Amino acid sequence: MSGQPRANLSSIIFDIMTHLLVHIVKEIGILGPVFLHNMFPFEWYMAVLKKYVRNRSRPEGCIAKGYETEEGKLAGKGTLEKKVMLCSDNVLFDREHFTVLDHSTLMAPYMEDHKIILRSQYSGKSEAWITRRHIENFGVWLRQHLMRNEEIDDHLSWLARRPCSSTTTFKRYEINGNTFYTRSQDQKSTNQNSGVRIDAIDTTGQTDKYYGYIEEIWELDYGPFVPLFRCQWVKLTAGGVMIDPNYGMTAVDLNNTAYTDEPFVLAADVTQVFYVKDMSTKPQKKRTRKNVPSDEEPKRHIVLLGKKKIMGVEDFTDEEDYNQLDDAPPFKVEVDTSILLINEEAPYMRCDHNEGIINK
Repeated sequence: MSGQPRANLSSIIFDIMTHLLVHIVKEIGILGPVFLHNMFPFEWYMAVLKKYVRNRSRPEGCIAKGYETEEGKLAGKGTLEKKVMLCSDNVLFDREHFTVLDHSTLMAPYMEDHKIILRSQYSGKSEAWITRRHIENFGVWLRQHLMRNEEIDDHLSWLARRPCSSTTTFKRYEINGNTFYTRSQDQKSTNQNSGVRIDAIDTTGQTDKYYGYIEEIWELDYGPFVPLFRCQWVKLTAGGVMIDPNYGMTAVDLNNTAYTDEPFVLAADVTQVFYVKDMSTKPQKKRTRKNVPSDEEPKRHIVLLGKKKIMGVEDFTDEEDYNQLDDAPPFKVEVDTSILLINEEAPYMRCDHNEGIINK
């Protein structure tokens, strides 16, 4: 550049990086790619890292924490011990596929048609037998029924094709503002995140609350990914789930399990619960021959609900609004409405007699 054109430019342009861009094309031809000989990529990335600084007295810590948070957001859900396995159990594979179909609103008319066909073919069988047959064969029937239909939408199409046989498993999964662990991961952690509850409607139309814990976390690949929890469920009867009639407190016996034929639930449909040991049900101490007390666990656990851990769920975008949510109480006490509360100061001494000596 000659002296006269250079004089017409503002001197500040030579104090910044802008004028160096003019020479990039020539430098690439001589030296090769930019990242091998220039500081541009590093300087640009340093600008990204500097945005993480919130406390100027601790820039390194802010950058490290901001980078960690950004990586967690990009990684998304299920970031702990992700594995891919081939499901070799066809019965289990069909069961998890049916769980996804059963929770899709698009499947309702097809399920009813399939049951009608089974009732006509097996008129002498009971309704329970028809239901079992429906669960076993509905996936195959649906695929054959929709295979030649070119007018179905994409959602029905990928449901009918069945998921990929390779299933992704996780030890941890984040969904709906909650973090869920498998029970084996719970035993390694100081936090408890494996407890779940689901509200299900039985054949009579009654809603029941089922309590359990997560054994495995699976993610099925239909094109879109569908997360499932494989759970152990506490038996509703025979002392599995008990509700205190006076306080409404729910207690469960986690060793009294049932419903092994229905282990899967959609991860989006469960509610996270926490189990607190009910020390009143702990067996009395028994001493061994060495006079060492036995370490026996309480028989029952109290069920507690917790708030979600992130904002942006249930229309809450502000932390202050989120903090206004009350935690769900473990039990409720019925208040006698005949007792009226008044804003009077409570007396600290009895006024219904004049006996005795009062020292002031």
